[in-house]
Amino acid sequence: MKLICSPISPYARKAMILARLSNIELEEVTAEKDGANGYVAGDSPLGKIPALEWQPGQFLFDSPVICQYLDSLREDPLLPEEGHPRFIQLWQHALGDGLSDAVYNYRYETVRPAALHWDEMIERHDRSIRNAIATLEKISPWLGSEWTFGNIAIVCGLDYASYRAPHFDWWTTHPKLAEWHASLTDNAVWRETYAYVMTA
Repeated sequence: MKLICSPISPYARKAMILARLSNIELEEVTAEKDGANGYVAGDSPLGKIPALEWQPGQFLFDSPVICQYLDSLREDPLLPEEGHPRFIQLWQHALGDGLSDAVYNYRYETVRPAALHWDEMIERHDRSIRNAIATLEKISPWLGSEWTFGNIAIVCGLDYASYRAPHFDWWTTHPKLAEWHASLTDNAVWRETYAYVMTA
């Protein structure tokens, strides 16, 4: 299978991590941007990545769908089949994606020329980031010591926040969350998919 992706996309990275955890071989192809059309390739009408070629010439998108499909190929899926445990994992996955969304939107509002800044929208995304991280600090004891369907998205969201919005300094201000995050970073899966170059 072929994954159309970008190395720094937290959404694509979720699929990369899940594939490695599941011993699923993916050809990871870096997409190119095409202005207003978004990303080229992947046959996504939204011009977004990731996109997974799961059948010849047929692509799945977006990332939660791709992750659920990859997880379904496992002998022992990470996502529970039903009931409360399933929806807790989906909720955690959505929270991780929501953090990534807020960071992405915050960055693109703030890198515009100053005359084009929409202060209310910047404040909205700022608040979303802070609320998401505060919630994660609160629930960090229940996020698990091993990879789960939910916490894959959370790790990717936190790493993306560190890269695109380091001034939030979440790892200093939320020590329980930082300790939990560190417990999942000392392994090959995390290192092989970490593509960020941090600057001072």
